[in-house]
Amino acid sequence: MSILKVRNITKRFKNLEVLKGIDLEVDKGEVIAIIGPSGSGKSTLLRCLIRLETVDRGSIEIDGEPMVAEDAEGRSVYAPEKDIRALRRKMGMVFQNFNLFPHKSVLENIIEAPIIVNKLSRREAEAIADQLLQKVGLADKKHNYPCELSGGQQQRVAIARALAMNPDIMLFDEPTSALDPELTGEVLRVIKNLAEEHMTMLVVTHEMGFAKEVANRVIFMDNGVIVEQGTPEQIFEQPQHPRLKAFLGQILRS
Repeated sequence: MSILKVRNITKRFKNLEVLKGIDLEVDKGEVIAIIGPSGSGKSTLLRCLIRLETVDRGSIEIDGEPMVAEDAEGRSVYAPEKDIRALRRKMGMVFQNFNLFPHKSVLENIIEAPIIVNKLSRREAEAIADQLLQKVGLADKKHNYPCELSGGQQQRVAIARALAMNPDIMLFDEPTSALDPELTGEVLRVIKNLAEEHMTMLVVTHEMGFAKEVANRVIFMDNGVIVEQGTPEQIFEQPQHPRLKAFLGQILRS
């Protein structure tokens, strides 16, 4: 069953068209890796899905509910703000630069949104935070501040913070690109564990080995369009499009 449906979305920044008619359906429990060169529209796609950016045309439907639809003239019309807030709560997003509150402890970073947005008691929110910190291997860091953690630890806190809102879909925007290679593995292990728990995920990544191992489907984007998509085996072992072949050849040489 599709939990996310995207139809013909376009996004323009002034004179630059960054997304050029993207169509995408995501099934519940599916893990999709989105790969492609810098500037291909991967991050913008995620930001449009969670309404950090607005689309110019097209429609986005989450769990059967429209976030944005096209009117008779083909223009995008967003749902009322109240409905959008409810739909956004179905998604969690993890950014490449962590985006933790530096003046709050790990625990405070995680419990703030569940208390303010989901109206949980502090006791309930702390119980969830403790469980999630155990899941990401940071149970002993709950009273530390972000500046006292490594980049990999900060990113794992960011994942726990997103999970604390109990989302149906997790979006990861190059979650390891700001990390040293030795710290990348600990973050990817957490994401892999979520995949094994059948969390629906879209992961923009430059980690080809991770995409090959964990994703059910790999999408290759270039110049604002989905050029090719398929299973990891199809994409990495039997690429069809010349642009994808060139991209993978360059990756393998570097």
